[in-house]
Order: sequence, then structure tokens, then C-alpha cells
Amino acid sequence: MDECRFKAVFTVEGFDKDLIIKSFKTLEREMRFSRGFVSVDVVGDAVVITACARDITSLRSLINGVTKSLYLIFKAAGLGEVD
Repeated sequence: MDECRFKAVFTVEGFDKDLIIKSFKTLEREMRFSRGFVSVDVVGDAVVITACARDITSLRSLINGVTKSLYLIFKAAGLGEVD
């Protein structure tokens, strides 16, 4: 995709970097289409997830996918925790 007119950036700190990176690498094919994509980078101690799209509707779709995925990752990681 040559044109990235709209962008949303998520920064995750203080969480298992490897789990987030591996999860999004697995989902990469589902979050890449002709009008947008999601990329994952490590910046220091943080994981930066960037959604990039040609139009606002595509960006909304990618944002929904990223937030749902993060929610599931956080919930699944917390299943073994005891309060």
C-alpha cells in the first residue's frame, strides 16, 4: 500500500512484549488488505502498534481489530492471576 492518509498509534508498556508481538504477527494476514494494514514495532520497553489506512472507514475497521485483539490478549494473560 503506497498511501497512508490516516493513522492510529497504540503504545503498550508494562506488559509481556513477546506475547503482544507474537499475537499480532499471527494476526498480521487478517489485518492487511488493499486499503490498510497494521504494523508492530518495539521502541525501548514499549510495543508500538500502528494502524495505517487510505480512508477513515478502513482505519475504523483496523482500530476495532487492534482493540479487540488487545482486549483478548490482556484477558487471556490474566486468566491465571489470583486477586
